[in-house]
Amino acid sequence: MQRIFLQAKLNNWVGVLIATIVAVVMGYSLAANMILGLGVLGAILGLGVVITCLLSPETGFYINLIYCFVVYYFNRLIFSDSLQVGIVIDVLTVGILLGFFIKGVAIKKGFNEFARATITLLIVINFLYGAMQVFNPEGHSMTAWTQAIRRSIETFIFLFITWLIVGDKGGVQRYIRVLFICCVGTALYGCIQQWHGLFDYERTWVMADDVRYGLVFINGEFRKFSTFNDPTAFGGMMAACSVFFTVLAINEKDKKKRRRQFLGVILMLLAMAYSGTRTANVMLLAGLVMFVLLTINRRGTRAFAIVGAVVFLGILYAPVYNNNTINRFRSSFSGTHDESYKVREVARAFIRPYMQSHPFGGGLGTTGNAGLTLNPGHFLAGFQTDSGYLQMALEIGWIGLGLLCVLYYAVLRRGVYGYFNCADEEMRPVFAAGTCALFCFYIGMFAQNTLGNITDMAFYYPIIAIFLRVNDYGSPTPLNEKNAFA
Repeated sequence: MQRIFLQAKLNNWVGVLIATIVAVVMGYSLAANMILGLGVLGAILGLGVVITCLLSPETGFYINLIYCFVVYYFNRLIFSDSLQVGIVIDVLTVGILLGFFIKGVAIKKGFNEFARATITLLIVINFLYGAMQVFNPEGHSMTAWTQAIRRSIETFIFLFITWLIVGDKGGVQRYIRVLFICCVGTALYGCIQQWHGLFDYERTWVMADDVRYGLVFINGEFRKFSTFNDPTAFGGMMAACSVFFTVLAINEKDKKKRRRQFLGVILMLLAMAYSGTRTANVMLLAGLVMFVLLTINRRGTRAFAIVGAVVFLGILYAPVYNNNTINRFRSSFSGTHDESYKVREVARAFIRPYMQSHPFGGGLGTTGNAGLTLNPGHFLAGFQTDSGYLQMALEIGWIGLGLLCVLYYAVLRRGVYGYFNCADEEMRPVFAAGTCALFCFYIGMFAQNTLGNITDMAFYYPIIAIFLRVNDYGSPTPLNEKNAFA
């Protein structure tokens, strides 16, 4: 088995036989029954991906990352939204973790180091608090609790796996390259949706649900969502990633690489604008302001701030009134004059007494449409929070919200610490970029639930993992799988 599969890598008679059998079975299945054929194809591809995760955990990690960016696209195109996208991530995550065991990585020793980090401890505390929600008498649904716990365990394992992957500067650089390709690819597809128009199957998907149609079709125009599940998630990710790669490009010394990064950022900014997500506009501005404050002592930053302010004011006050994209951007900064803002303020004033009288919240999965499905009849069921922080305050209480804010503070503090104290000069811009990007997400949580989507796993948790590794970069001893945890 070792000779056939690992050494010869199926470049032998066994491989030819397997390929022949697969070709015959696939041809017959697709001709006889399309659904069966696709199922067989999916099983074969899935088995190959799992084997890849076991043999090369880093390759499996990047397969998982790419999957997070494109899964909703294929779910719409092939499965009509019937695929349970989270199950695939569970399988990939477990496969990658087992792959580290097979490779002989010192998992126990590495986990002990990982677990000692303050951020890790805060994550565990938040998890334990969420697990205790099972005793919350206000919550009625074990399904909601089970889903939340499963997602928390999955993301914790994924964070640890990412921590193993980015153990040295080479691992970070590979991650950034793959992330850039994924972001540019999805941004380009979003721009194609704008320039070409939505494809027929995408229009059908949007119009199949009245709620979805109301969120996507606004002011006579379809908001663009690219390969994501909705325009809000797409716009938020493009905003954070455009800030991330803008900071990297400003600090890049290689002119060719800098031009390539700025070109990618332009596509991301266009895609963000086409998504029609007003929260993303605020996230972008907040991230860039954070970058200016973090590096204000540099002349280049001050020049960037001046140019950025001129561009921002130009877009805000230029005599252009017949462009829906620009008009929606301007409405993001209309403040109290915005009608949707007034509606949200009325809703928050209505629900504030409930939040103040329930320090442990109303239970997991009790707000919004999830509440109607999982907790029908609950006081919060159907209430649209329109804010990640408000949702947390209502579901897990203001105590849980306080614990979450402490975690967010610790993450940003670690990023700032990394920027000023990292021993490797080339890694410092990564910490600045990551801090500004995560600050985008935290600001966006005021108006939308910008964290919690599957796509976030491809960006949010790897950045935290890099923050946790700050003391490993610039080490005089080269890091590899055998000594990375010494």
